[in-house]
Amino acid sequence: MKAIIFNSGLGSRMGDFTNAFHKSMTPLKDGETILHRQLRLLTEEGIRDFIITVGPFEEQIRAAAAQFPEAGFTFVRNDIYDRTNYIYSMFLARDAINDDMLVLHGDLVFDRKLVRDMLACKDQDCAPVNFSKKLPDKDFKGRVVDGRIIEVSIHIFDDDCHSFQPFYKLQKAAASAWVGKVVQFISEGKDKCYAENALNEIFKALNIRAFPSDEYYIDEIDNNEDRLRVMEEIVAFDQDQKYA
Repeated sequence: MKAIIFNSGLGSRMGDFTNAFHKSMTPLKDGETILHRQLRLLTEEGIRDFIITVGPFEEQIRAAAAQFPEAGFTFVRNDIYDRTNYIYSMFLARDAINDDMLVLHGDLVFDRKLVRDMLACKDQDCAPVNFSKKLPDKDFKGRVVDGRIIEVSIHIFDDDCHSFQPFYKLQKAAASAWVGKVVQFISEGKDKCYAENALNEIFKALNIRAFPSDEYYIDEIDNNEDRLRVMEEIVAFDQDQKYA
């Protein structure tokens, strides 16, 4: 299984920090960065093959990856990261998305047990849905019907919508179907939307199950308010779980 981490964006809502650093270099507990934590936990759970899309501060991301010599890395550069969304980075990485995949955004902070249990989950295609958390205003929600995710968007707030984070476990067939729809979107000039916009058109033909994430930790850092909150929460969560 491969993992693809989308780290090609600007992180413009992080203020002065992202004038000099990539958002994935945001320090968490003990100074460990978001990206280092992601790579550490994923490699500890057996992932050895990574694709990382890059845009600004590519050298910082490469230096972080170099700290994991046991893993192999393919870097996919998006030279127009400042005027495209990550759907275009997925398009550029399309040839490397050729296996069972973990697909995740580069601003996610999560715990190791989530990775372990999602990998062990009997559902071949799944993504984390928190059924007890208040719906976020600005972040993704997932529409769940009979245990299946059928839509992901920041704009949905119905009774069957729940807090969602973009961390997907997908078999090769589902990943390939998503990439195929992304290629279609790019051919139509749709390069400024989320890759989820393409996925939404084929969700109902797939069987991506909701993985209940209520007992785990997974959240994204999108701005400085998120950064301060997540830094505090992940320290407390790791101490309670003793499984960081």
